[in-house]
Amino acid sequence: MKKRKLLNVILLVATLLSLAWTLPVSAAPPKPQAGWTLMVYMNGDNNLEKYVTPDIEKELAQVGSNADVKVIVLADRIPGYSNAAGDWTTTKLFYVTKGMKATPDKALADWGERNMGDPQTLVDFIRYAKTNYPADHYALVLWDHGWGWRPEQTMWDETDQDALDPHEIITAMRAAGPVDVVGYDACEQQMIEIEATWRNYAHAIAASQEDVWWEGFKYEVILADLQANPAMTAEQLAVEMARTMTDKTVSAVVLDSRWDNLLTAVDQWSSALLNGLPTFRAAYDAAYADTQDVADPTNKDLYDAAVEIKAHVSDANIQAKSQAVIDAISAVTLYEWHRGKYQDARGIGIFWPRRPADLDEPSSLQNDFEYYRTFLRFSRLTHWDEFLSAYVNR
Repeated sequence: MKKRKLLNVILLVATLLSLAWTLPVSAAPPKPQAGWTLMVYMNGDNNLEKYVTPDIEKELAQVGSNADVKVIVLADRIPGYSNAAGDWTTTKLFYVTKGMKATPDKALADWGERNMGDPQTLVDFIRYAKTNYPADHYALVLWDHGWGWRPEQTMWDETDQDALDPHEIITAMRAAGPVDVVGYDACEQQMIEIEATWRNYAHAIAASQEDVWWEGFKYEVILADLQANPAMTAEQLAVEMARTMTDKTVSAVVLDSRWDNLLTAVDQWSSALLNGLPTFRAAYDAAYADTQDVADPTNKDLYDAAVEIKAHVSDANIQAKSQAVIDAISAVTLYEWHRGKYQDARGIGIFWPRRPADLDEPSSLQNDFEYYRTFLRFSRLTHWDEFLSAYVNR
């Protein structure tokens, strides 16, 4: 009898062990997930240093983070331009809370002197934010100087004498993973060349074709509206960001299959223009002169360029290809705002030089047009650079 009882006990234990192997194991509770995490990559390692702490304290911290919207800032400073907030000059990481001061004791971490022009710094920042502040959606703002697609100009780190060039952004985003929205608090970034950089790495972009003055995005407005509606889509947030930038001209553009149609339209337009160059050069020159430009006169409005080409050139095929560009721009532009002399702008710029001297900016550390043709994704995907080369080198 005792043996039978012992056998029953053994069988019972074996059954329980078997069930233990088959029952689902409870996972650790996930980290609380926000609706949005806003990441601000703030390069004040140059003469913009004096604007770093005001943007953090008076705009971002005016609203701060909550359960639905997290705000993370990586800010780099330099000696000599501002002694605010304790006059720190390294690269500090902040989780922005309401009313926070941008002093060293409020920083999550001090990353030392980091090169903000190094794509690895951007990778480290995005990975940190995604890991420690997970969200349904991510927005990234690049805050600094900018000059369109030109090398050694945008996100310039004075200490390290380096910039974050478009091809380096692609390298960074391949490693860090995509975001939903990218915004540029920097000059002349809403160009098709920059948009081509972000295709596949952001769903929408908010930026200006023209120079951006000290205010840029009004972060306190963006955050208040985002907290009121954390279910905003990427397109809605891009529009919201663009609406707060009221310097001269600004737009929000979607970067999905609609944008692919724009790229195709520009490629076909470029080929048509190249083929028609021997006959219509004078008409192109007239169109060039009438096309809306910005502070950099080689940064032309793409929509207006197509309008002027269509008006000045009698060829039916070129007119049709021009209209296709016009229609495609209308399809991708989520929002546009322009004032004063920019009434002919429609939100997207394109590099269109006229003279050989326009191809290279002497202050650049490398030949601009060689960079344009060799490193830009836009040039690999279209024939626009071939047209430019033939048009300029008369």
